Amino acid sequence: MKTVFNYFVFGSWWVALCAAVLGLLTWFELTGNWWNAALFFFTVGSTLVIYNLNMLVGLDELREMGTHSERHHWCMNHEPLMKGTLVLGLIMAAVCIWFLNNTIWLFMIPLTIVALVYTMPIMKLKTQTIRVREIGLWKIFLIAAVWTGMTVILPAVDIEGLQQLTDIKSWWLATERAIFILAITIPFDIRDLVNDAKKGIRTIPSTIGWKRSIMLAEVLLAIFIFLVWLRIGTQSQMFIGYAICTIITMVAVAFANPNRNDMYCSFWIEGTMMLLFASIFLTS
Repeated sequence: MKTVFNYFVFGSWWVALCAAVLGLLTWFELTGNWWNAALFFFTVGSTLVIYNLNMLVGLDELREMGTHSERHHWCMNHEPLMKGTLVLGLIMAAVCIWFLNNTIWLFMIPLTIVALVYTMPIMKLKTQTIRVREIGLWKIFLIAAVWTGMTVILPAVDIEGLQQLTDIKSWWLATERAIFILAITIPFDIRDLVNDAKKGIRTIPSTIGWKRSIMLAEVLLAIFIFLVWLRIGTQSQMFIGYAICTIITMVAVAFANPNRNDMYCSFWIEGTMMLLFASIFLTS
C-alpha cells in the first residue's frame, strides 16, 4: 500500500486532483454547477504533464548533486513510471481539450509557454543553461500565475470565451486564488531550502528567513479570506467553507519548517486545495 500511496503523491496524481477540483470550484462559483468532465480531466492531464516533466528534467542534476529527499529518491528510482504517467497525462489533456471552448487555445498557448519556461532549461546565464525557476525570486510567482490560469482563467474562458476578459468576478476570483497559492507555496520553498542553496537559487525563505516566511504566508491567507469576505460577505454559506479552510491552512502552514518530511508538503499542504473544494462543497 505504501508503494501505491507514494506513486499517488510523488507521481503527481494528488496534486493533479487538487488542481482539477480547484477548477471545478471556479466552475461552481461562476455557473452554480459542480461538474464539468472535460475541464476536470483536462486539468488532471495537464498537471500530470507539467509536474512529471519538471521532475524528469531535473533528475540528472539531482543524481549529480545528491539529495536526502524521499521524494527525489522515489523519482530517481521510478523514472520510467514517471515517463509513462507523463504520456498518460498528455493523452488525457489532448483528448479533453477538444470538448472545451475553442477560445481556450488562445489562453493555453501563453500558459504552456510559461510552464515550459519554468520547467525546461532554455535560458542562458553565463556559461550555463538554466530554468527560469532558478533565477531570483521568480519561482513562486510563476507557480501562482500558472495555477491561477489553469484553475480560474481557463474555466472562466470555457464559460464565456473572450467575454471573460471583461468579467470582474472571474478576475476577482483569480486574485484570491493567486494569493492562496502564493501562501501555500511558501512552505515548499522552506522545505527546499537546502537543495535550493546547493543550486544557488534565491527564494523568499532564503532571503528573509523561514520563520518570517511563515508569517508572510499567514498574512497572505488573512488577505485571501478578507477578499472573499468583500466578495460574498459573511451571510453566505460559502463563506463558512472558505473560513474553515483558511483557519486549517493557517495552522498547517504554521507548522512548516525545513526539517519536515516530503509528505508534509506534498500531501498535507498540497491537500489544502482539496480542503478548499471540500469545505465549500459541504457547506454549500
